[in-house]
Amino acid sequence: MEAIKDLTDSERKLLIVLFHMINAGKPLSLPIISRRTGRSEKEIRKMVDDLCKRGWLNIEGGKLKLLRNVLK
Repeated sequence: MEAIKDLTDSERKLLIVLFHMINAGKPLSLPIISRRTGRSEKEIRKMVDDLCKRGWLNIEGGKLKLLRNVLK
């Protein structure tokens, strides 16, 4: 199983931003995530798709869910 240390810096940063936004109950907005990560919306979409395929994220009922602990 892939560990958090195996992710790229930008993937880790995206997961941590998502983790904090989800736990704070804030709506996930692509422009806000883009601003907080410093990545383009296109890059974020690609990273989210890739992280979903690799088992880090899941989309259920139109909502993004983290499947693994990102604070290790």
